[in-house]
Amino acid sequence: MQKEYEEIFESNLSEADKIAKAFHFVINSIETHTKNEIELLKAMNDRETLVKEQIKLSSIQHAKGIFNMVYLRATGKRSGNG
Repeated sequence: MQKEYEEIFESNLSEADKIAKAFHFVINSIETHTKNEIELLKAMNDRETLVKEQIKLSSIQHAKGIFNMVYLRATGKRSGNG
């Protein structure tokens, strides 16, 4: 994972695109992990922790949406992996 992340900054992308790609790389990793945790918590019937993870996922998705909106406003183009 670290290698893929570093390759983003070594690429020929514009600085704005590097930021967007790195942001999505990190946020998608967190989102995938959180979704897996949610499935595990459902199977374990751990309602209290499940609700916390669902709130976390919702917050992550909201932050992703905000980033995409700001990136579009700043650059005039979609941020690619949103």
